[in-house]
Amino acid sequence: MPLALGNPYHLNLAVNAGITLIVALSLNLVVGYSGQFALSQAAFYGIGAYIPGLLASRWHVSPWLGLLAGLVGTTAIATVVSVPAARLRGYFLSVATLAFGFFIEILVRQATEITGGAYGVSDLPVLTLLGYPLRGIAYYLLTAFVLMLVGMLLGNLMRSALGRAIIATRDSPAAAAASGINVALMRVLAFVLSADIAALAGWLQAFLDRTINPQMLSPELTFIWLFLVLVGGLGHTTGVVLGTLLLSAGPSFIGFASFDRALVMGVLMIAVALFAPAGLGGLVDLAIKRGRARLGERRPA
Repeated sequence: MPLALGNPYHLNLAVNAGITLIVALSLNLVVGYSGQFALSQAAFYGIGAYIPGLLASRWHVSPWLGLLAGLVGTTAIATVVSVPAARLRGYFLSVATLAFGFFIEILVRQATEITGGAYGVSDLPVLTLLGYPLRGIAYYLLTAFVLMLVGMLLGNLMRSALGRAIIATRDSPAAAAASGINVALMRVLAFVLSADIAALAGWLQAFLDRTINPQMLSPELTFIWLFLVLVGGLGHTTGVVLGTLLLSAGPSFIGFASFDRALVMGVLMIAVALFAPAGLGGLVDLAIKRGRARLGERRPA
């Protein structure tokens, strides 16, 4: 794919689409599989960008060590937030996590001496690996590798006993608790893992753009990512992948203006709500089911 995308602009779009897909998969974990309608994903995405970015720009810490520090910090903060949030459901959880997102954004804007305030910090160092600068195709390959690891992690998790326990707490918390599952613990684990994956995407974005700013913490981003997940289908990885690629990269590759893209996304959301409540993933499942049925009819008795 990077060889086919000879245009640097299209290659950059592909990298950004991969990063967006990582965040969408993380949000699908906490909202789709765990059933927690949390709206704090942009906060953890920004934390994963700011901690390594500030360490690299102000104290000349390696971005790779900064990534480790960012994941540790995100895990600690997400744990503190998720423990009380695990007791909340529905709108209460959404409001609480949204308030946390606003709090982090305001904190970053006000801590001017540390974070750079509304202007953020620019001219982050170029990400390198074994002395080789990661730019262009190299950064695309890094993003693709991280996306592959995240996909493998989530795929194996959902097929494991732990993943089935997380899904059980979404479907019926009372039945899960009666089966011996620690419902609160499952929710905390899903929330924290989702936050860490979002922080990883924030790190990739920060060193791709070589800048960090409060817009990376804007709750508006969470709603955009949630839109992608809803169109793809809650709890359906294939649908989320299709929805994210079609809506985040597709219009830009075709050449839609921002207004046209917003119009297309709005119309698509209405169409999905009316004709495919299960999202694109539900349509994929239906097509596979019909295809198998037709193959079964064609097989000789």
